Amino acid sequence: MSAHTPLTILLELSEENRLTSDDFTRALNAAKVRATKPGTAPTKFADGGGLTLYIPPTGAKVWRYRYRLGGKEQILTVGAYPDVSLEHARIAHRAARWLVARGIHPLSYAEHEARRRAAEAQAFDKHTFQVIAEKWQQATAANLAPRTVEHRRAMLDKHVMPTIGARSIGSIARKELHAMLTELDQVSPVTARHCRGYIRQIFEYAEDAELVDANPTPRARVLVNATKRSEQPRKALPLNRLGEFLKTLDDAPGTDPTTKAALRLLVLTWCRTSEVTGAHWEEFDLETGTWVIPAERMKGREAHRVFLSRQAVALLRGLRAKAAGPVFPNRRHPSQPMHRMTLTNWRKRWGFADVMEVHGLRAMASTWANESGRYRPDVIEVALAHKEGDRVRAAYNRARFGDELRALWQDWADLCDEKVAAARSCNAT
Repeated sequence: MSAHTPLTILLELSEENRLTSDDFTRALNAAKVRATKPGTAPTKFADGGGLTLYIPPTGAKVWRYRYRLGGKEQILTVGAYPDVSLEHARIAHRAARWLVARGIHPLSYAEHEARRRAAEAQAFDKHTFQVIAEKWQQATAANLAPRTVEHRRAMLDKHVMPTIGARSIGSIARKELHAMLTELDQVSPVTARHCRGYIRQIFEYAEDAELVDANPTPRARVLVNATKRSEQPRKALPLNRLGEFLKTLDDAPGTDPTTKAALRLLVLTWCRTSEVTGAHWEEFDLETGTWVIPAERMKGREAHRVFLSRQAVALLRGLRAKAAGPVFPNRRHPSQPMHRMTLTNWRKRWGFADVMEVHGLRAMASTWANESGRYRPDVIEVALAHKEGDRVRAAYNRARFGDELRALWQDWADLCDEKVAAARSCNAT
């Protein structure tokens, strides 16, 4: 059944408005409708409310709705039986009566709605930049973290779609993209660089689909301000201030214990902020001291196993482990995880913003492990969940390095305790 026929539109209208009952008694049933026969003259079998089964001498059975609107009697042909069953005729009839009660001709409404739907479908079928961008999003989202997918969609919706979203993708010229991107570069160079990259990929997708002859994306050098910017390494906390940092964390008045636990677990496990704040209890096995972060929550889209130190297990047990749900719940919405900015904001509030970033805690731990000379570089890379190009080798390494990884994380946790003890000792003297 076409989505644009009057019958379909009336059926959908009835469902949308939950028109399921009548204020009168129905006269027909399925057996009566089947048993009706044509006569020598047209015959009508009333069902109630103006709905009748009309049978001319030829024998064809047609559902009709007779009503008055604007002082005139009108007839709406609902459909032919048995293509339109008694049940469907009644559903459509309820929608038609609902419209008449509001002074609307059912057929006029259905025809207008059909034209609107056809126009929308035609517009969607056109190869606008927005339509092609959506197809590109769907084609590439599977290999990306959900947060990355959400971020690029939001960036395109805000900075690109208002200018070129409704345009046919084949009509967009390099000059227009140049003007849009250079203007954005004046305000937000990083955003301009990201948007240019997404636009280039969307046009590559369109080019592969033979929707455009060439990719009109301007070269990267047109973004003068973005080109000037160089990638700055994340600020890592100096190892000699680790004890001070952890002592401040432990002693910070007014800091929620859940925030303290999340930041401490991040230090102990070398995990990324979103991996910690988004942790769920079902990912942990505290009896074996393991935490398996599922692939969909990892930057590299591969599951990551953390061998928890004794300190990490004790910390998690202190949180009163549950069977499921977020380990670090959002205070406003407990069923959701803690916001990832919570840990960053704590660093700013307690005077560490100038010397470190939360992500830089991983760099500090990596530097300590590499400079100690006690751990193989491959083991350190696995601990940091850095993606290995050779997936077979990566899986082999993760399995082979289990004992070394457990020792590495335990040594690091012991060092953290030593640093805190030293910091407290210095304060005491």
